[in-house]
Amino acid sequence: MSSPRRTPRSSRNVIGLVLAAVLLAGCGIRPDPEPRAIPGAEPVVGPVAGSDSAAAGAQRIYLVGPGDQRLLRSVPRTAPSTANLIEVLLDGPNENELRAQWTSLIPAQTSLLDSYIQGSILFLDLTPELAALPGTVQPQALAQIVYTAAEAPGITAVQITIEGEPQQLPKGNGQATTGTLRPYDYPGFVQSAQPAYPALPSS
Repeated sequence: MSSPRRTPRSSRNVIGLVLAAVLLAGCGIRPDPEPRAIPGAEPVVGPVAGSDSAAAGAQRIYLVGPGDQRLLRSVPRTAPSTANLIEVLLDGPNENELRAQWTSLIPAQTSLLDSYIQGSILFLDLTPELAALPGTVQPQALAQIVYTAAEAPGITAVQITIEGEPQQLPKGNGQATTGTLRPYDYPGFVQSAQPAYPALPSS
């Protein structure tokens, strides 16, 4: 009785490679027929479509202005109350401002849960999106809120809680606090309204 024929080692190697290629092809990542959102990669700026707020009124909110420096600048808005002024800020730039490359670093999903004024402090209770911002943009988003609040008559500071709980929030220098935030905690975040000094005359 003859022994069974054995497949040469080189042939077995080739067959193994072919089978592995077939398996890998079956498990490969296929292209999607349409674009899809990648979890964790959603933009943090304000609404893509833009709010319907008119750029007019006696009050002002702070957005990230166009330009390479990306400094905060104020734009006019109409708001019947301090709480409504913050809600208007949370709406983000309107369509015209978006076309002019104004943005907001406050997440578009952020909502105002509660607010009240005690003395010169505006207390704001917000949804968690603001607290989840990366540290690279969170101070600028907070500065938007603080500077906007300071536009309301008599308001000099803001106390922010997230769903009723105090949060460690960064000042402009990176130092975290659960206390009140004031405009001077964010120096250099806002474009100065002061005109540039004229050049000194040459002697």
